[in-house]
Amino acid sequence: MKARLFTAAVALCAMLTMAGCGENAMEKKAGELLEQAKTEYGNGELKKALATIDSLRKNCPEAIEARKQALKLYQEVELKRAQMNVEAVDTVLQRVEREYTEMEAAVDALREKSAATVEQLRTVNLLRVKRDSLKTVFDVECAKIKYIKKKMEEEK
Repeated sequence: MKARLFTAAVALCAMLTMAGCGENAMEKKAGELLEQAKTEYGNGELKKALATIDSLRKNCPEAIEARKQALKLYQEVELKRAQMNVEAVDTVLQRVEREYTEMEAAVDALREKSAATVEQLRTVNLLRVKRDSLKTVFDVECAKIKYIKKKMEEEK
């Protein structure tokens, strides 16, 4: 009876030791992944940083502190990506808006004389669709920025 109890106690101690080491190893791995993500973010490799954060979240579910820090970094990365997207879309949107305005004025003048061709009408319509699509992307990215900033402010 004492031998069984002793064996069970040894087995329990071994399991607890292994569980503790596993958790410690997980924390270490999570810390390494977090540092890697921070480095990637610092180097402007935003997609890699997001992939590393996703890997941390997937592979280290019990590394709570690292996951909290990773969430903050994730928000920073997404904010940076959204800001870059807004800049890029805004540049293209301004160009397309100018092209559309000029083309629309020219086609409207021709339309009044019943001289607008099907190709000209199609081109002005396609430019309008492109402009509207860019406006939608711009608005979505701006909303994303606003939402992320709000969430970051709430967490302070």
